Amino acid sequence: MTRSDHVAKPELERTGRRLGRPSVPFLLVASALAVLGAILMIVGSSWVWAIGIVLVALSGPPTVVGMALLAASAVARWAARDRPFA
Repeated sequence: MTRSDHVAKPELERTGRRLGRPSVPFLLVASALAVLGAILMIVGSSWVWAIGIVLVALSGPPTVVGMALLAASAVARWAARDRPFA
């Protein structure tokens, strides 16, 4: 570990790791819904196309949750090293 990677606050580092773990399943679910919805929109017509739009719309909330967890994890891990943010 180099001097710049020294963890000054191990509690924040642990919190950052805990916040980062559940973000992966959220993003996997979101990407699966988005891909399936896009395929249905491309291939289908009429009600199949509508189901594709619904699936793409339903992929939005898990995407937002996953990205928020990743951002909170990054902030906690950055703060654990006592680095300035700006």
